[in-house]
Amino acid sequence: MKKFNIFIIFLLIANCSSPITVFAGSTPVIRPKIGLALSGGGARGAAHIGVLRVLERENIPVDYLVGTSAGAFIAALYSGGVSPDEIEKYVLSGAMQKVYKTNFSIFRALFINLNKVARTLLGKPFYAGLYNDHRLHYFVDQAIAKNDGSIELNIPLHIIAVDLITGLPVVIKSGDVGLAVQASTAIPTLRQPIPINDQLLVDGGILKNIPVDEAKKMGSDLVIAIDVDAKLEQRSLRDFRSFEGVITRVISLGLKAQSEHILDRADIVISPNLGSIGILDLDPKSLAKAIKSGEEEAEKMLPKIKKKFEQKHSYLSLKPTSK
Repeated sequence: MKKFNIFIIFLLIANCSSPITVFAGSTPVIRPKIGLALSGGGARGAAHIGVLRVLERENIPVDYLVGTSAGAFIAALYSGGVSPDEIEKYVLSGAMQKVYKTNFSIFRALFINLNKVARTLLGKPFYAGLYNDHRLHYFVDQAIAKNDGSIELNIPLHIIAVDLITGLPVVIKSGDVGLAVQASTAIPTLRQPIPINDQLLVDGGILKNIPVDEAKKMGSDLVIAIDVDAKLEQRSLRDFRSFEGVITRVISLGLKAQSEHILDRADIVISPNLGSIGILDLDPKSLAKAIKSGEEEAEKMLPKIKKKFEQKHSYLSLKPTSK
């Protein structure tokens, strides 16, 4: 089939999220289902917004979303019907900074002990971490809620976290979306773990930062991984004089070790050039730069995405259908 005809079909069915079979005459045409795996990376995760904008502009459908940490935050908003432009406004307006910015102050450290004493007196469990507020949780739920307060996702969504009790990754497939995002972004020691059912959940990036395998399990024929990990470079001694400098370096080392073994499993890898943007650089200038980098890298990858789509389409069209 000619490229033109393939992408006419693409345009007609771009907003569908279930298995699709279109009949052109007597010949069945099956569209590959596309899954996105959005990695964690703190402020660097703003690059996901730029990638989503390009895919939407090019009418490339997204059938499944799976995200870890910052990727879970962006995936949840997009799955809930928030457009890339709207997400960008939230991020650049300072909303993201307000609900997630970590302040490494002595007052925050003192507050931990006060909070611990208060919860002990009230008979409530205390879990270690600088922050225990749920601003991110409530922000996500409010952003995706309909006028009547209900939440319905437009795209199937899975969120990755890690259970401290079992030491294993956890895939959150249902329940409170905002709470799942709060758990997936709970960086240990910085944010308190989130109890959900019998689990105590923290940042999914610890064990599964780029959830390619989960996107495949959801039913994706073509998996696009968006990798916002920092490229490791030698740092100077002065970079580690602050608590923030040490913790961000440790996180980056862990994320890098994972990505080397996972990215080969994706059909397409989009790795924006995010330069020196750090995981906690939540200022508007850094976030805008990350969004722009995501957009530019996605545009560069469009020919490869379309080629891979055509290959998957041809394979599915020739594959015998079950009766």
